[in-house]
Amino acid sequence: MKRQFWIGLVAGLALASVLRQTRATALTQSRLDDYYRRRARGYNDTDTQVNLLGRYPRLEMREAVMRLAALKPGDKVLDFACGAGANFPYIMERIGPTGQLVAVDYSADMLAEARKVIDAHGWTNVELIQSDAATMQPGTDFDVVLCTLGLVVIPRHEQAMQQAWDALKTGGTYAIADISESEEWYARPIGWLMSFLDFVIITDTTRRPWEWLAARCPDFRRESLFFGYFYAAAGHKPA
Repeated sequence: MKRQFWIGLVAGLALASVLRQTRATALTQSRLDDYYRRRARGYNDTDTQVNLLGRYPRLEMREAVMRLAALKPGDKVLDFACGAGANFPYIMERIGPTGQLVAVDYSADMLAEARKVIDAHGWTNVELIQSDAATMQPGTDFDVVLCTLGLVVIPRHEQAMQQAWDALKTGGTYAIADISESEEWYARPIGWLMSFLDFVIITDTTRRPWEWLAARCPDFRRESLFFGYFYAAAGHKPA
């Protein structure tokens, strides 16, 4: 029994090492295109399908980032890496008909699903843009820029963050939320699991995009969610 235990432990560590080494190289645009082409239909249902210990971490994450973003009626909002539009109901409920939402995503299939969300609600103040977030030109003077579950996926994520930063007006709010490797002590023994999930769902949870944001926002704040595997963070663009 002891021999089997040690064999299993060594095999698990070896697998984790291989997965960590292949994680970055596995995150390619072609793999992402194929993944989101297959996942686009019904992608938003994932928010209620991921039920862990009776909780819905993706829903908790969205509520947290919306709270930090402090959206208000009339705001002009950029939602980059918007996917199939899961954020739209949260945003539109807060900015109302006098606000404006510009949503950017690379995947035409995901944007087609986002269009269905818009049409179902009859919103007329939402614009969809198909673009690589790293080179997007969504306009300027946004009151709020948002990105959820995108910064572990976008190949050139820091360049995308800069593009959104440039589009944000002085004093505007920059809010992000995503999954990440947990920094809690009790998560370390199962750290290999995140490496496995990164490989399967084509993400890189070793990224720490909140550090990029913290370096630019004096009032930066971050909330750790669901045992550290999710987070929400925000700050204001200084003068």
